[in-house]
Amino acid sequence: MSYQFWEIISKAKSLSNNDIYLRPESLKQVLNTLSPVDIESFNVEYRQKLVETYRWDLWGAAYLINGGCSDDGFDYFRDFLISEGEQVYKQALENPDSLAELEYEDEIELEDFRYAIDDAYTEKTGASLPQPNLQQPDNPTGESWDEDELPQLFPKLAGKFC
Repeated sequence: MSYQFWEIISKAKSLSNNDIYLRPESLKQVLNTLSPVDIESFNVEYRQKLVETYRWDLWGAAYLINGGCSDDGFDYFRDFLISEGEQVYKQALENPDSLAELEYEDEIELEDFRYAIDDAYTEKTGASLPQPNLQQPDNPTGESWDEDELPQLFPKLAGKFC
């Protein structure tokens, strides 16, 4: 499914005319064209990406972008990050400061994006989407930070959002 994962995300982003608030419904539309097994596979990969992005450096970037970032806010930030597509996702993993290139002014969170997967599966099957046995670590990976260190860690983001 991996080869199709980013293609599905790209289609959803395109269908939404790049309006982040329309992306969840667009994702649901794209997923509804797939088989239930493919939706399950997509969900597994989505959940793996959520685990992969559970990192201190990305949380620090989200904190600067959103003017603070709770646990839930960080979850929803990662939903947004995935919805941006493969290129932005990979650049952010390599260098979270690259997110300063995004053109968004408001908080960057997209909670409903993850729920679109469940909704598509339920519409297709009438059943609840089976959840994969993936555990997010108790703590983010990488080096933790103090709020006052963030401008030095992410100078581009600090320059844009602080």
